[in-house]
Amino acid sequence: MPRIPIIPVKDYVKALEKYGCTVVGIRGSHHKIFNPKNGHSAPVPVHAGKDLDKKAFASTLKQLGIDVDDFINTL
Repeated sequence: MPRIPIIPVKDYVKALEKYGCTVVGIRGSHHKIFNPKNGHSAPVPVHAGKDLDKKAFASTLKQLGIDVDDFINTL
């Protein structure tokens, strides 16, 4: 398993969109991401200028039904 990178949240959301997911809603500082491939969705905390921690990175991918290794390799 590759190391989970610490990246800015905006880059993470862009990578999810590139992977095929879409932002379906924004409420406060959280974006709701939807994966149309399997119908799963997950919230992503988007705080300006902050990096996404490793736990939130992996947790969001798990909720969306995306393999962590596959996603990291597409970055």
